[in-house]
Amino acid sequence: MRKKSKGISPLVAVIMLIAFTMIVAGILAGWATRFASEQRSLLEKCVRANILIKKGTYANGYLTLMLYNPGTVPLKGFQVQVTYEDQGPALPSTWNINGSVSANTYQSFTNNLTNTSVDYVEVRSIECQGAYDMLRSYDIPGIA
Repeated sequence: MRKKSKGISPLVAVIMLIAFTMIVAGILAGWATRFASEQRSLLEKCVRANILIKKGTYANGYLTLMLYNPGTVPLKGFQVQVTYEDQGPALPSTWNINGSVSANTYQSFTNNLTNTSVDYVEVRSIECQGAYDMLRSYDIPGIA
């Protein structure tokens, strides 16, 4: 003959379920608080961020961009995208600038550019996507 095995009592099961729920809620609350704080600080920084292309020149196969940061926070890391008039289905060429531009200062960056049929050049901050500017080819001396 087999003995009947008993499970845990309903009272213990409810207490364990409530404890498990409270542990999960505590973990999620901690993560949500940290996440919201990080997003708020990034948003506060990016509201005061801006970047302008003050000048672009092309000479000897190199494109030089003079960037100005009129914002109140320093920016580092930019993505430059060059779109060509005759690119067809090809994607625009893109490169990253690892340098930085302090608040209210100018900084010059140069990169190789083999195709001169440029339509426009865009510069966007990697950390603050709203800090963005564009320069048309007719504003770049040396581009035919």
